[in-house]
Amino acid sequence: MPWFDCKHESTGDGAFVLVPAQIPKGPFVEVLSVALARELRRHNETHRAEERIRLRMALHAGEVAYDDQGATGPAINQTFRLIEAPQLKIALAESPGVLALITSTWFFDEVVRSSTIVDSSAFRPVHVAVKETVTVGWISLPDHPCPPGTEELFPVEAEQPAGRPEAVHSPASMSGRSTLPRDLPAFTGRGQELAELTATVSTAAGQGTLGMAVHVVDGMPGIGKTTFAVRAAYQLAGHFPDGQVFLELHGHSPGQAPVDPGDALASLLLLWGVPAIDIPAGLDDRARLWREKLAGRKILLLLDDAVGDEQVRPLLPGSPGSLVLVTSRRRIESVADASPVSLQTLPPQDAAAMFQRYTGAHRHDPGAVAELMAMCGYLPLAITLTAGRLRNHPCWTPEQLADDLRRSRNRITMLRAGNRTVAAAFDLSYRDLSPDEKRLFRRLGLHSGNQIEARAAAALDGEDPETTCERLDALYLNHLLEEVAPGRYRLHDLTRAYSLTLSNEDGDDKAFERLLDYYLYAVRSATRFVATRGPRPEIATRPPVGTHEFESEGEAIAWLSAERANLGACITHAAVHDHLHRAAELAVALHPYLEQHGYWHDAHRIDQAVLAAEQAAGNLTDEAATRADLGRVQSLLGDYPAAVEDLIRARDLYARSGDRLGEAAALTEIGFARMELSEYPEAIEYLTRARALYEKLENPFGIAGVLGSLASVQFRLGRHDAARADGERALALYVELGNRLGEALSLLCIGCTYGVCGDYASAIGIFDQVLSLSRELGDRYTEARALNNLGRMHFERGNYGMADSCYSSAQIIYSRLDSRTREAVALNNLGRLHHAGGNFRLSLMYLKRAQTLFGDDRAWQAENLNNLGGLAMAWPEAGDAGEFYRQALDQSRAIGIRLQEGRALEGLGRWSWGAGDVADGVARLREALAVFDELKAPEAKAVRAALANSKRLFPE
Repeated sequence: MPWFDCKHESTGDGAFVLVPAQIPKGPFVEVLSVALARELRRHNETHRAEERIRLRMALHAGEVAYDDQGATGPAINQTFRLIEAPQLKIALAESPGVLALITSTWFFDEVVRSSTIVDSSAFRPVHVAVKETVTVGWISLPDHPCPPGTEELFPVEAEQPAGRPEAVHSPASMSGRSTLPRDLPAFTGRGQELAELTATVSTAAGQGTLGMAVHVVDGMPGIGKTTFAVRAAYQLAGHFPDGQVFLELHGHSPGQAPVDPGDALASLLLLWGVPAIDIPAGLDDRARLWREKLAGRKILLLLDDAVGDEQVRPLLPGSPGSLVLVTSRRRIESVADASPVSLQTLPPQDAAAMFQRYTGAHRHDPGAVAELMAMCGYLPLAITLTAGRLRNHPCWTPEQLADDLRRSRNRITMLRAGNRTVAAAFDLSYRDLSPDEKRLFRRLGLHSGNQIEARAAAALDGEDPETTCERLDALYLNHLLEEVAPGRYRLHDLTRAYSLTLSNEDGDDKAFERLLDYYLYAVRSATRFVATRGPRPEIATRPPVGTHEFESEGEAIAWLSAERANLGACITHAAVHDHLHRAAELAVALHPYLEQHGYWHDAHRIDQAVLAAEQAAGNLTDEAATRADLGRVQSLLGDYPAAVEDLIRARDLYARSGDRLGEAAALTEIGFARMELSEYPEAIEYLTRARALYEKLENPFGIAGVLGSLASVQFRLGRHDAARADGERALALYVELGNRLGEALSLLCIGCTYGVCGDYASAIGIFDQVLSLSRELGDRYTEARALNNLGRMHFERGNYGMADSCYSSAQIIYSRLDSRTREAVALNNLGRLHHAGGNFRLSLMYLKRAQTLFGDDRAWQAENLNNLGGLAMAWPEAGDAGEFYRQALDQSRAIGIRLQEGRALEGLGRWSWGAGDVADGVARLREALAVFDELKAPEAKAVRAALANSKRLFPE
C-alpha cells in the first residue's frame, strides 16, 4: 500500500494516518504491528538512550468526514480516546517491549477474531473512559505477549464509567428473594463477554429502556455456561430488586428428563407464594398467571440448561424491566429478541490462570502447565477435573499428566475426576441427535484436518451435499461443531477425540477413501488454473467417482488456499494408514499450487512423508513422481545437492518404467540445480538431453522450459546474446501456448540480459511487465523476483530510493512466503545498497540479518560473507574483512560453488593489496582470474584490469 495513497499528518510526537476503505484491514494487526515493533527494537539497539522510541498504537475503522480543520467524526474521536487510555499507557510503561497496541471492539471482533495469523487470546479488554468517550478497548503487546496472571494489568472492572450503577455482588441486601447458586471464587477470564453483557444491561436498566431482556448463554459441553451466567447474575443483581431466581431445566442431566415447561411454571409460582391449590392445570393458564404475578416487578430469572425454545418461551415474564438469562447447549434461534452470548474455550493465559487457582498456592512450571492446558483443549470442565486430580495427588506433576494424555489413545476418557468425566458431558449431547446426525458426527472425526467444508463432509458420509448441510447445521446448533465460515466447520480437539471413540459403531471402512477421492479430483479440477514451469507427469489413477468442478481461477485458488492445511494433513495421514497410492496421487496433484504460491516448506514436508511411506512399502512406481517433486522444492529452498540426488533417482525410476515425459522433466530440473551449483557444463549437458527428449515427444511446453533454463546458464556464463536468443525463443513458445507464467519467467531472463548490458530503461520496462503478469497470476514468488530485479536496475542507475522500495517490498513478500533464503537475498541486496549509499551501519544490520536467515544454505552464506568483506574494507567497524573473505572461501570450496570461490579470492586479493602485502594480493587475484576464466564469468574483466594495474604500479 503506497504511503501516498493514505492521508497522514504529524501530531507532534506521533502520526495520524487515514487508510483507504478498500484496503484489507487484517495486515495492520497481522503485519504492521509486528514489523513496527521489530524495527523499533532495531532502532533502539543502535541508538543512544535519549534517541530510543517506544510507541502506543491505536486501530479503529469507521466513517469520517472533513471540515476546515481536516478529518473529523465520531470514529476519529474514538481512536484518539483509545490512544489516550490510561490502561494503554500503563501497559507500555510496565512492558519490556517497545509497542503497546489497542484496538476498538469493532476492530477486535471483525478483524482480530477472524484472523488466522493473530492469536486473539493475546488481547485483553479494558474499559476506556476518556472525556466524552466510554467504550471497551482491546490491548495487546505485539513484542511481549501477555503471560498468565496479568489480569491486574488490564482490569476489566476497573474505572467504572460515570453514570453506570455499581454492580452489587450480594442479593442479601435486596428486598426480593434470591435463589442464585454460589458464585465460584475461582472464576477466571470471560472479561470481554462479562463486560459487554453487564454494560448492555446496566446501561438499559439505568436509562429505563431495558424492556423484557433475554440473553441466551450457549456453548459446547463443559464450556462453563452456568458459572458465567451466575457470575453475571451477581454483578447485575442490583438492578433487579424484586428478586433473582435460578431454575434448573435439566436439558442435559444424566438419568433425568428435561423439565416440562408446565412443571417449571408450577415451581416458579410456588416460589412466588401461590398456593398449590391455586395453580392452574393448563400450561397457558400457568404462563398467564406467572406474567400477572410479575407485572410491574423487576426480577432476574436464570434458566439453566434449557433444551430449546419450547421449554423457555412459556417462562418469560411479560412486563418490561426484567432480565432473563438462559443457558443452553443448543443455539436457541426462535426466542424473539433474544441476544446470544456464545462462549468459546478459554485463551491459553486464562486457562493456565484457572488451573493455578484450582490447584492452590503451589506454582507449577509454566511450560508444563501450558502443554497440559492444550491437552485439555482449554475447556473449563477438563481443566477443573484435571486440577482436582492433581490437587488430590500431591506427588503428581503437570508434566506427568500432560505426558499421560499425550500417550493415551483415548484422551477424552482420561479427563476425569471421581465419577465426573468430560466424555460423559459429550454423551449427553450426542444422545439427542438423530441416527443420521450421529453417523455424520462419528465420521467427521476421521477427517485429519483442522476444518471441513460441507462437500468434503458429504463425501465422508456418502450422502449428497444438500442433505449433509442440514445435518451439519444440526450439529452446529448443538455445539458439537463450530462454524468458522459459511459452509466450513471445525471440530474442537476434545470433540474430535470423543467422535473417534464412537467410530467403532460405524462399520464403514470406506469413508476416508471417499474423502481422499473427493479431494483428489477437486484438486485436479482446481490446479487446471495453476500455471507450471514445464509439463508434469502424473500418477495413473482410476476413473473419477465424483468431482468438484471450478469455473474460474479465482474460485479455484480460493478453494486451494482454504483447503491447503487440510489437504496436507489428509495426505500425511493417508500415507501411513494404508492409503499410500491415494496419498501419492494427491501430493503430486497439489504440488503445482504449493510451488507457485510459495508454500515450499509445506510441499517439502508432504513429499518427505509420502516418500518415507513409499520406501517402506517398496512402491517404486509412485516414488518417481514424489522424488521429482521433492527435488524441485529442494531447489526452491536452496538445497541443490539434495535436489540433484533426488532428481537423479527420479530420472532413473522414470527411465526404468519407460516414462519418457517424466525422464525429460527430471533432466530439466537436474540441469537447473547443476546451474545453481555453478556446474555449467554439466547443466548444459542435462538440459540438452532434456531438449532432445522433448523434441522426440513433440512437446513444445517442455522445450520452452528447457530453453528458459538454458538461457539462465548462458547468462551466468556471460553469453548475453545467446541467453537473450534462448529466452526469446522460449517466450515465443509460451505465448503460442498461452502460458502466462512461462511468459513471465522468460521475460525475467530477457530483462536481465538488457540490464547487464547497461540498457536499464529496457530492462525496467520488461521487469514491469513481469510484475504485472505475476500479480495477475497471484504468483507472489515471481512478483518478488521482479521487484528484486527492478531494485537492481534502479540501484545501477543511482536511484537508491526506488531501489530501496523494490528491495524492501521483495523482502516482505519472501518473508510472508516463509522463504528464508530468498528473504536473505533481498536483505543482502539492501546491505549492498546502503553500503553504496554510505550508510554503513544500516548496511551491516541488513547483512547480519541475512546471514542469520541463510541458515544451512552455504552457497548464499558464502555470497553474504563476501558482501560483509566488502563492507569491512570500506568501514573497518564492520569487522575483519580478511576473515570474512577467508570464511567465504572455505564455504564455497566445501560445497563447490566456484563463482563465490572466485569472488572470495578476488576480495582477499584486494584486501591483501590494500593492507600492503602486494605479493599475496597479486597471487590471490591470479587465482580469482583463473576461476572466472574457467567459468567464463564477466567478473574476469575487472580482475584482469586490476592485475594489469598492479604491473604498472609494481613492475617486477
